[in-house]
Amino acid sequence: KKAKIGRTLIGPQIAEHMSSEIRSVSQDDSLRKAGQLMQQWKLGSLLVTNSQSYVGVMTDSVLAREVVANGLDPNTTVVKTCMRTPVAAIEGGRPIIDAVRMMKEQATRHLAVMQDGEIIGVISVSNILRYYSGVA
Repeated sequence: KKAKIGRTLIGPQIAEHMSSEIRSVSQDDSLRKAGQLMQQWKLGSLLVTNSQSYVGVMTDSVLAREVVANGLDPNTTVVKTCMRTPVAAIEGGRPIIDAVRMMKEQATRHLAVMQDGEIIGVISVSNILRYYSGVA
């Protein structure tokens, strides 16, 4: 028998099942605008940008839990006051199960997907469920 110590679980890669369209909102935009963009694009999260790079993530959960629950005015409160930092990211060449583990560890439903130091997409719980529903 060969030892299986150190072997990596392989399978479909994250990049094969991610959303390659990167949707974002400026950190200086209002929370209302972020919510409207999520509604328009039917998304649960947006990457947050400053003038040069991605600096955080805005999610529908944050809007519900922090904005609504705390009575923040979505018209005057800017995204950077509530965004999650840093951007949780994973390499696109890793197996999907690694994304599942990372989501669990970081208590998030969305991960930026990286390749060669650049964000190339986003994988969400929805992408993963679509994959696993086709496997069964």
